[in-house]
Amino acid sequence: MTGNGFHPPITLRGRYLELVPLVREHAARLAEAGRDPEVWQFLRIGPGHPPTTAEMEAFIDQLLGYQAAGDVLPLTMALLPERTPVGIIRYLDIDRPNRMVEIGTWLDSRYWRSPLNTEAKLLTLGYAFEEEKVHRLQLKTDSRNVRSQTAIERLGGVPEGALREAHLVRNGYFRTSLYYSILESEWPAVKARLEEKLSKPWAGLPAP
Repeated sequence: MTGNGFHPPITLRGRYLELVPLVREHAARLAEAGRDPEVWQFLRIGPGHPPTTAEMEAFIDQLLGYQAAGDVLPLTMALLPERTPVGIIRYLDIDRPNRMVEIGTWLDSRYWRSPLNTEAKLLTLGYAFEEEKVHRLQLKTDSRNVRSQTAIERLGGVPEGALREAHLVRNGYFRTSLYYSILESEWPAVKARLEEKLSKPWAGLPAP
């Protein structure tokens, strides 16, 4: 890999969002962003329910611990112009020798089906492919999460298969994860698709 090898800090700025290093001071706003139980329904990480500020602080501490080990690079999704935290997007499973990385996201449900997720993916994929020169970028989602599967397929993720019942998650459920990937050679077409989606007029975002 080139760039800084997915080591902090990095900041990525778009029209709607600035992706900034995750810090503990974002906890209160991120707890508010995660107040909808549906945000946590299918996630393997996090508290699994609308968190208190203290629970969000603990979650942030966990992610920053992974960052210190070099395994994860978490970024706060900050809504412009006020830079209000509305979610977290992170690079994970960073495999530097093989030029591979995964992206995972959660976002305030008020901004689902808005340009925010599209722009966050454009920024993070662009950094991964154009600055870090990754060869393969991976995304995965719970097999029950049809909304997420649709979003990944729309941005150009290629289905690879399922890891069946490999992780024991909440309520004794064994999660099956669906895997998708984008290769270096596929990035230009994916980038064009994301840019085209972002070029469409948008009526406006709800206030944070």
